[in-house]
Amino acid sequence: MIKQISVLIENESGQAYKPIKVLGEAGVDVCAVSVGDTIDFGILRMITHDNENAVNVLKKAGFTVNFTDLIGAIVEDHPGGLANLLAVFEKENINIEYFYSFIQKKGDEAVMFFKVEDIDTAIEKLKKHNVRLVEAL
Repeated sequence: MIKQISVLIENESGQAYKPIKVLGEAGVDVCAVSVGDTIDFGILRMITHDNENAVNVLKKAGFTVNFTDLIGAIVEDHPGGLANLLAVFEKENINIEYFYSFIQKKGDEAVMFFKVEDIDTAIEKLKKHNVRLVEAL
């Protein structure tokens, strides 16, 4: 499983900048990021190479932070690669709440991060189909 950091931010212009700036100043490398919003607030979701330090820095700066477990799955980085992976989720009836990607700097693979309802069952089903999973970046 991959640990995702979620930060609640106000739903207004420029708010994603603040926590990202704080992390950069602390030397924390953010390697994947996604922003979602509701009417009242936004959620900045990210994967870092140093989650413990990232959470400490963010909390010290006054941000509301929590962890979410995600599935990290390797997908071939070519047309149809993601469709092939999603076909396994479809076949196994794994409900995806959201997902986003991390494109590696070299090679022909990407890592997709998936938030699902039942992570343990989903991992078991994906392994049946030889989906390559990652524990950390």
